[in-house]
Amino acid sequence: MVALLLLFLTIPAVFGKDVKCPEGFHHFKRTPTVKNNHTKDWCLGVFEAERLDERDRARSICANHDATLSLPENQKESDFIAAFSNKHNISDPHAADGETNPSCAAGVYENMKENIEITSAHVRGECNLKNNYFLFDDANTDPAFVFGKFSYPAPNRFHRYTETDRPTIYHFAQCLVYNTRLIPRNWTSPGDADTSFCVGRPIGKNWDQEHDFAYDQIKVESVICGRHPL
Repeated sequence: MVALLLLFLTIPAVFGKDVKCPEGFHHFKRTPTVKNNHTKDWCLGVFEAERLDERDRARSICANHDATLSLPENQKESDFIAAFSNKHNISDPHAADGETNPSCAAGVYENMKENIEITSAHVRGECNLKNNYFLFDDANTDPAFVFGKFSYPAPNRFHRYTETDRPTIYHFAQCLVYNTRLIPRNWTSPGDADTSFCVGRPIGKNWDQEHDFAYDQIKVESVICGRHPL
């Protein structure tokens, strides 16, 4: 009887424990589903650094916080990122989880070669936006919310470089970015998904013409990271 009483007294202490996130992260409750790997608690944080349009740099920032690239799963999480953007005066998009599936990228290059315009929202099969056009580092976030925020579904930024007697070189923006600071700021559902070239902006003046697209691309100096609570 005493043992049962002790067990009863310890249950609230175990199950009533507050969920905590590390410094720099904010805790969110989620509805567990198959698409978010049955995740009910998730920590999101936004971190600033230079040249985060270079995908490996963005991944590294998250890794330093024992996290992965991530995305907001709902409007409440998006509003948190928007508040951070306004507080820190960030008007450029954040690096976010999502990079074009290599097999789908091959199809984009083929379409560019044939001058065919197509978006992942309209293509059928594996490379549809809602299927596997993007591959994700974070298995605990359902990307459907962000997919609904595209003004122009991916792929939506292209570049080709042609030089006499040399093959044409094709580039397109393969990495997902997310912008929450819209004008007006009191927008009822802020958030806009877009894409960026993954190679990073050039440093210095010695930049060849073939890579001019990277020089002119949007600046990315913050990243959305996610992880499980402590």
